[in-house]
Amino acid sequence: MKKSYLLGSLLTLFIGSAKAPSFNQINPNLLSGNINLKLKQGVWRELDKKLIFQDINLYLSCEQSKCQPQVWGYAPKFNPDVDHQGTVKVTQKNNAWLLNVDLNILPSPWSKTLENAQYTIELVPAKDQLLGSYTGNYNERTLQGEVTGIITPLWPKPVANFQPIQLQEHPRLIFRKNEVSRLQEKAKTPIGKAILAQLNQSLKQPIDYGGYVPNGGYHATGYCLQAVLNEDAKSAEIAWRIVEKSMNTPGNRILEHSAVVAGVALAYDLCYQQWGKERQEQVATWLYRQADQLLKGDSPKKGGWNSTPWSNWQARARGASGLAALAIIDDPLLIDEATLKRQSPLYLAQRSQQNIKRYLTTAIGNQGFGTEGDHYSTEPWVISVIPFLQATQKVLGEDLVTDTNVAWMLPHYVMRSLSSDSNLPIATYGRHRHYAGKSLFAMGLGLVPESMLPAVMWVFARSIGEDGDRSFGIQSPYEAAYILAGYPESSKLTNPAEIFDHTLVDEEKGFYVFRNRWQDNDDFIASIYTLQQPLAESWKFPDVGSFRIWGLGGRWAIPGSSDGQWDDENVVVLPNVKPWQTGKSIVFQSRLDGSGIVSVLTNPIVRPLSDPLVGVRSIRSFAVDYSGKSGSPGLFVVVDQFIGSIKEKEFKEKIWVMHTKEQVSIKNNTFTLLSNNGATMQGTFITPKSVQIYLQKTATGNKILAKGEDHFFVVMTVQKGKAPAVKVTGTGLDAQVTVGGQEITFVKDKIVLADF
Repeated sequence: MKKSYLLGSLLTLFIGSAKAPSFNQINPNLLSGNINLKLKQGVWRELDKKLIFQDINLYLSCEQSKCQPQVWGYAPKFNPDVDHQGTVKVTQKNNAWLLNVDLNILPSPWSKTLENAQYTIELVPAKDQLLGSYTGNYNERTLQGEVTGIITPLWPKPVANFQPIQLQEHPRLIFRKNEVSRLQEKAKTPIGKAILAQLNQSLKQPIDYGGYVPNGGYHATGYCLQAVLNEDAKSAEIAWRIVEKSMNTPGNRILEHSAVVAGVALAYDLCYQQWGKERQEQVATWLYRQADQLLKGDSPKKGGWNSTPWSNWQARARGASGLAALAIIDDPLLIDEATLKRQSPLYLAQRSQQNIKRYLTTAIGNQGFGTEGDHYSTEPWVISVIPFLQATQKVLGEDLVTDTNVAWMLPHYVMRSLSSDSNLPIATYGRHRHYAGKSLFAMGLGLVPESMLPAVMWVFARSIGEDGDRSFGIQSPYEAAYILAGYPESSKLTNPAEIFDHTLVDEEKGFYVFRNRWQDNDDFIASIYTLQQPLAESWKFPDVGSFRIWGLGGRWAIPGSSDGQWDDENVVVLPNVKPWQTGKSIVFQSRLDGSGIVSVLTNPIVRPLSDPLVGVRSIRSFAVDYSGKSGSPGLFVVVDQFIGSIKEKEFKEKIWVMHTKEQVSIKNNTFTLLSNNGATMQGTFITPKSVQIYLQKTATGNKILAKGEDHFFVVMTVQKGKAPAVKVTGTGLDAQVTVGGQEITFVKDKIVLADF
């Protein structure tokens, strides 16, 4: 039987003494914001005749100790595909907050029976958290235990001057019904005409009802946009035939089916008034059932379903389920009343939002870097996440973007892309080595905060807007609706250097970008990833400390193939052991010109069962200097120091790796890279003294490999014309290196630039 206990001593510490403050002395503002409470072993189930207890998290929103009545519960080890809804009442008891929670537990996604749980929780504030205890009852068993809680700013925020949607009001997901006339006028402007011209071009693309991203519904959305703008019944009829086929052609897995559902939801919303009652009810009913299905998830054995909060699978699915639910709120459905009473479209939308909020807070760092790499982080955004975020604002009046990491979605890629290039290329991380690119800009423009918009528009206009290729980012027909609605009717264009820092730091994920300017294809952009927050059960590459370098038109350090091999990254490989799993940033310095220094400490790699412990870890320090003091516009230094049992057989061999797009020549301890425009990178190994450098051809270009002794100290300069001389005094990691007017040393755990 489960051991029962109360945190009597804890509560006595805070509220039981004679000197404890009265309840009125507890600042009510402390219970303001999003409250996340963890109830230790708050739910249970029976497995093989044993009782298994699990923690449950409760989520509620409060303002000055007054809380919204709705509460959500989530117990991922109990069932990761289910959120549990209930109510909460907050009162006072002695010197503590007293919460009475009535929660409906859904044992599994496929269960039609709710099980009731009730908890009485006592909480007191303690610095930046909440502490307390609970008693409860679930499935006729009494539960007791400790509670810990954190408070974060209120999220989502209410949309100012929001007007609730009316019964059967459409459109509503991308823009509201009362915005149609304004968009019809906007479509007649030069920008509007250019957007619609690109829409017409995209509608000529073949429709793919299969594949990884079925686009039938997205194609239909393009025709439905024409139907709305032109009050065109013919376009609505074409869209209907596509939607009908899409509904009858489900995706092979939940991953693909998410795109089918999202596309049909968008088309339904725009064509609603044109289709008539029978078609309206048919599609609305289908969307309801698909929203329910996508929320339930699937078995990983059936096509690889991944329900972890940070997975692109669940982001695609739950974004689509939420979009479908938001599309049909207050619309007639051919669903029995008992089912609708148990789970209305609003309930499905709210459950979807819980999942998307978990995705945004776990998968995406504080300045927009995604755990699963650029492709798997941005693809869900254009398939369903951006549509869900936009629709949540329009339908529910809830803002999930402002003052959050979501606001960094486009600014993040403004920092990393060559803004004068119509493809908005970046040096990617993660699988497939590409990202959503132009589509991301087309769809996300309407979500950019006003303070950042002039910088984003500067990039947009020069690359894919009026002064660029005039595609407006539209790669698929449905994107035209987003860019037409989101393109500002008047916006100042401001060089990003006047708004953003030249250095981007995602502290949560450990990702750093160093940029010298925003001007043309000669811009320098360097980055390094520490893999500071590895998350299991998701796409993760062996890229601890892997770096990228572009500049003066050259692609000097690029990613290798996306096969997940250690030597596909720009790292030091130890061939006889497995890769580092994580890194921690231990040094960071930056200058206003975009120069910077980062040092990364890796996790140890150890010999199994060794006693005493035999293992090794690494410090990689990466320095970027755009000051010009070196005689080069771009100076880059990489030092790899190894700590531990570095002479042991499995740790002794080390290979320094760098992939490049450019031509390579090797002489003694140097390598020279030559780009098509004549710019060069010259790299010099200060140590190992007897380094052996060799070259391999790869599918992505060339791979430089270097073998030697225990540590690596590499100085690289990028220039047009003759490379500055590299002068060395001393040896190994103790060497003093002079390049032009810049002196370089390595001290303890970081590169030191004398003029920094």
